[in-house]
Amino acid sequence: MTTTNKTKKKAYVLPVTENQVFYAAVQRQNLHDRSKPKLYYAQVHHSGRASLTTLQARITQMSALSKGDVQSVLSNLIEVILGELRNGRIVEIGDLGSLYVSVCSKGAATEKELTSAAIKSAHINFRAGADLKALMNSLSYLKLSEDAGTAATDTKSDGKGNGTDSDKTKGDGTGGNTGGDSDGGKI
Repeated sequence: MTTTNKTKKKAYVLPVTENQVFYAAVQRQNLHDRSKPKLYYAQVHHSGRASLTTLQARITQMSALSKGDVQSVLSNLIEVILGELRNGRIVEIGDLGSLYVSVCSKGAATEKELTSAAIKSAHINFRAGADLKALMNSLSYLKLSEDAGTAATDTKSDGKGNGTDSDKTKGDGTGGNTGGDSDGGKI
């Protein structure tokens, strides 16, 4: 089975396998020192989205629950999570992880001077749990080849989320946040 994905007017045919993440080489400027030459970094190539409707359909197939029951539970789960976050609680979602609110504020010279007016913004953060950490450690990586219009085929994982690509070079873990639309753990 294959999935077709179009990005920036380039079409790739991606084989669908488990625990395999596709990446592309993206050239980026060094933001700390613009005089340094641009380097290529790995950026995740997403093959699509899984909507809430898609999740509902998959859960319905896996369980004895009706489509309406699953839809109701997921809708209620969203409302409960929002309510708990509004009340300042950390929301733990089993081994998937936890959601929590954090804030950015201006500094104050004394504790007494720090008021709610100093808060500039609030963010929802996600901290991965055991299941997601295990998933990250089991991924392999497959580099997209622009020449062939398809993905390179030789990949392996070292069990720490560092796969190797077709030219047998192991990722060095550098490059910072190059996940495309990722924002470093903030939602």
